[in-house]
Amino acid sequence: MSSSSNWEDILKKIKELLPDTEGFECYPFRIGAYNAAVSSYFKLDYDDRTMAVLVLSTPKMFEGGFKKWLQSKQLPGESVEDVSEKVLDPLQNYMTETFNDVVREFPGESVEVIHDFDLTPTRRPKVLMCTCGHIAGAAFYVRPQIVSTVPDEIESKFPQKPEKPIIGVSLHPKFGGHFAFRAVFIFRGVKLPDTFVEQPPNNPLIGKTEMEELLILFNLHWRDGRFRDCGDPIEKYSNLQLEYFSKPPAQRWEVIKHWFQEI
Repeated sequence: MSSSSNWEDILKKIKELLPDTEGFECYPFRIGAYNAAVSSYFKLDYDDRTMAVLVLSTPKMFEGGFKKWLQSKQLPGESVEDVSEKVLDPLQNYMTETFNDVVREFPGESVEVIHDFDLTPTRRPKVLMCTCGHIAGAAFYVRPQIVSTVPDEIESKFPQKPEKPIIGVSLHPKFGGHFAFRAVFIFRGVKLPDTFVEQPPNNPLIGKTEMEELLILFNLHWRDGRFRDCGDPIEKYSNLQLEYFSKPPAQRWEVIKHWFQEI
């Protein structure tokens, strides 16, 4: 079991392996802080002081680390179609392979990686990423309960009644909605010191009106991506990245096939 004295070394190494130049940010938090914020369905079975690290991707990821990784999958003589048959889900495959490589750099540690797409046998998310983001200080989780504790009151602000229950959305202080939570690394044997305290997240929105607008855009118009621009982000996804995310998976290769004509 690792002592709490090396947690900073571990965090430093993760940040070197997942640098911001490749489009990643990493935030440490205590499992106990997360468990205190979620219902029993989502609590993680670890000691409260167990070290976890949340990883998110920034606008740089797409044409940074992801593009280089995907291009590396093309062998001499292969066409784009050949690569697409090998890499069925490019982004998910990229994240899985990249994070597996990170774990291999910590041979003396027992590490669990929970991806944003990982589900329990009952189809629940294995971890609530927006809660992790809020707890770790990475992004502010704007939930309907912040605007109003009366469901009918927040619904009355909507121009039309949502088909599904209103859900919250996270905003990054620098990127707004132009980012994504990707994974949580749990270092089973590493305990954060008693003095460790997570930094509170910064809310880039001012007042309830802006939060109501965000919830409306996210719940009613999420497909058009306007919610991403709430909070005046200073860095955004490129048009290419937005187009890629807007397409069904089967049509995404068409958006990026020109990457393979460059190499």
